[in-house]
Amino acid sequence: MGIIADKIAITRHRLSYFPEVVVLISFSLLFLFFSFFAPHFLTALSIGNILTFGSITGIIVIGVGILMISGEFDLSVGSNFALSSYVLALSINGGIPVIPAIFMAIIVSTFLGFVNGWIVTRTSIPSFIATLGTMLAYRGIVRAVGGGNFASYKGEDIPLFKILNGDFILLNSWFQVQAFRTSMIWFALLAVIFIIILMRTRFGNWVFAVGGLSAAARAQGVNVNYVKVMCFTITGFLVAIASVLQFSHRLSVDPLRGDGIEMIAVAASAIGGIRLTGGFGTITGAILGVFLLQMLDQGLVLMGIPIQVFQACIGLIIIISVISNTYLGRSS
Repeated sequence: MGIIADKIAITRHRLSYFPEVVVLISFSLLFLFFSFFAPHFLTALSIGNILTFGSITGIIVIGVGILMISGEFDLSVGSNFALSSYVLALSINGGIPVIPAIFMAIIVSTFLGFVNGWIVTRTSIPSFIATLGTMLAYRGIVRAVGGGNFASYKGEDIPLFKILNGDFILLNSWFQVQAFRTSMIWFALLAVIFIIILMRTRFGNWVFAVGGLSAAARAQGVNVNYVKVMCFTITGFLVAIASVLQFSHRLSVDPLRGDGIEMIAVAASAIGGIRLTGGFGTITGAILGVFLLQMLDQGLVLMGIPIQVFQACIGLIIIISVISNTYLGRSS
């Protein structure tokens, strides 16, 4: 028994260095389940929907994941997402050229992320509470700016929108579907860039240090407040990119756009192995988490199961993932 216990401890110790292991196993099991029991799951249309819809949310998850590794949360990303979309829509409808309008949307959303970071670092209010407040405030601004109405663009076709989130002609032609969109390319590029930043740069090391033990990081000369504000600002920037890509496809926005996306982002990050206490996790794991949730949504729809079951499954998967990651983390 002692030898078996030692082997289990060694295995736990090794697995604790790979935060993606739990979500990878869960992803594989869920994929196999839906492959057998969900009609038309293994089709280009179904896989394309998972990748396309997951790519928009995935861009936001990249920012939220980095922020959680730094030990903070941002519950305002959904409201910020909607506000950025309204800024873009109203700017274009007001006669502003599309490129300046996109820059305006990005600047506004990035600034709101900066505001979140400034509030948290200057007041020492827990980010969960601070961004809960800004979530409500930003959503109120959305309703005021939009007047509670849809904002739609109905003018001439904008070629840039087709580049940002148009048909992925190569894949759609190959599989004879209309499910793949170019947002997948931008998501992949952003994922690679921020994985490199987090894992191969000094700033990435600072993020892990600040999330792991901010007092020790400060003692080593790390500007903790700067790192946290930057993480909030990056999150705002990525929210803007996601909103621009989605608007490029739908060409409209409503007051409830992005509602609940903050919970999906936090759930994907937690499922992907990012510890809620900060200091540990990877963007790769968070990305696997968001595609797991998107696959779950797609699979349940194909099986004709109500959306309420999807929400219950998310809660169950979060609990199991956190318990599993905590169990593995005890050996590190």
